[in-house]
Amino acid sequence: MKMKRLLSILFAIYCAQFTVQAQDESAETVWLVDIDKGWSTKTISNVTNGSLGIMLERFDQTWPTWMVKAVRRTMEKGLAVEVLEDETELTVTVDTKNGYVSVGDAGTDGEYMSACYWNRSNGHKLLAVLLGKPTDPCIEVLCTYDYDPQKKTLTPEPDILKGYRWGDKGEYKQIFCHLPKTGKNVLVDDWSGDDGPMRHTFTWDGMKPIYSKTEPFVFEDDLGNIPVKFKGRSPNIKDFFSARFSDSENLGECLSDIASAWELHQQAKPLDEGCSFVVDTANGFIRFDKRYTEQDRKQMEMCYWNCSDGRHKLVAENIEAYYNGRQVNTECTGYTFFMYDTNTHRMRPVAGDDLGFVYDFPQGNSNTVSIALPRQGKTVVLTCNTPSGKFTKRLTWNGSRFE
Repeated sequence: MKMKRLLSILFAIYCAQFTVQAQDESAETVWLVDIDKGWSTKTISNVTNGSLGIMLERFDQTWPTWMVKAVRRTMEKGLAVEVLEDETELTVTVDTKNGYVSVGDAGTDGEYMSACYWNRSNGHKLLAVLLGKPTDPCIEVLCTYDYDPQKKTLTPEPDILKGYRWGDKGEYKQIFCHLPKTGKNVLVDDWSGDDGPMRHTFTWDGMKPIYSKTEPFVFEDDLGNIPVKFKGRSPNIKDFFSARFSDSENLGECLSDIASAWELHQQAKPLDEGCSFVVDTANGFIRFDKRYTEQDRKQMEMCYWNCSDGRHKLVAENIEAYYNGRQVNTECTGYTFFMYDTNTHRMRPVAGDDLGFVYDFPQGNSNTVSIALPRQGKTVVLTCNTPSGKFTKRLTWNGSRFE
């Protein structure tokens, strides 16, 4: 049983890497960063008709990716749904009736894609192709085209959703688009504001989606508004750590084992082999380690700092995984910030770039960024590991942002 559990964990760690290798069947693939730079200036010609299949075919021939190829193969088979990988639930969806297609998995670090089109009041069509990847780098590209049935062309229209474009927010964006599978509205989730995550709605006017309204983003099961229970005048690091695991039904495999270990620790019971905690209440720091083998392990750190407004506290969390002694990126690794409100006794996620938590390390598929939260003080140490060496940066919390 122990070996089976270890193999399951290791499989989860490398799942995203195996997925990419299995998906990339084509020798000719354009990186998303290159599509982002070039799509808006290149008109696509010889589009014989305005069907979604033909428009996607010409898009894929101009900007080839494994995602669009996977969708095209499923369309050619006449399937509405095709599961490409059972383990990651990588699935292609084709909704011919509503003119919508997508490919994505259950939440790994893999690339994803969706596309749809609208009939315009002038007899043209508006095609939208959304391509994205959550890490290394985090990028989302929305390519929008006018299809002219007379000229048989797809002409870029980069000003669709103007004002909420990804480029408006700098290098580290926290804006994510949702193309409509049903209906005609486009939703844009914006995590970069000071008031927490917001959802912008764009309503179809016959020619393009027009900005309609902005509302607070509503999390499923209120996951983004976490209650913090405590005794005394204010919560300590153990209270924040416990709050992180309060919704036991939505933790996933990555956090559920940490939650189980934390429960044992609080009850002063022996932990499972390989598990350990460092709990420094005085300095507001907790570290969890789980070692599967000598070189395979997972760790989670959490700390918090006071905000200069006297009303909030910033809680920082970071999770890392290592395989064969090397850091690997998975769907559950990475850092998260939470802003705790002393009036409501709740904490909600906040975007790191809004706090000044940005870094310009070299980008590359094999590069990883290790983050060391401070047990004492307010300085976070970031280390970028690349094949050519390590790069280090320090960011210090000043009460309102990192600098």
